[in-house]
Amino acid sequence: MEIHAKLLSVMEALISHHRELVALEQEKIKLVIDQDWHRLEEMVEKSRTVLKKIEDVEKQRVEIVETIEGNMVDTPLILSELSDKVPPDCKTDILQAGETLRSIMVELKNLNSRSEQLIVSSLEVVDFTLALLSGASSKGRTYSGDGEERAEGRENPSLVFDVKA
Repeated sequence: MEIHAKLLSVMEALISHHRELVALEQEKIKLVIDQDWHRLEEMVEKSRTVLKKIEDVEKQRVEIVETIEGNMVDTPLILSELSDKVPPDCKTDILQAGETLRSIMVELKNLNSRSEQLIVSSLEVVDFTLALLSGASSKGRTYSGDGEERAEGRENPSLVFDVKA
């Protein structure tokens, strides 16, 4: 197989794996919203598998690029520079594959930001619930000189009844 065709094949594999990752990220967002932590853990493992595939294919891509550029440069060429070194019949396909991959990566970045926001929100709910149950103020509790626990500022009574008998 010609080196340029190999590059295109590797780019298509990267696109395929990144699309698979997008689907997994979308599913993970749904699972966070649904608070299905067991299935979320399964999806994280699947994501790791796909990321490993991406890493392996990316290594192949780097080797192909180094072969095309002749290992003469310290920093790999960007796709537009590399496309100048391939035959005209491959150039359009390689540039299109690069643009497709770039757009998928932008989508992944947006999905990751959304996931991060959801996780932060979930943690805020957990913090609020713990503070509510423990009666701690938003500033938290500290200890006095004699080792007794005290709230910073004014003492806030617990909003939950203590049912100990």
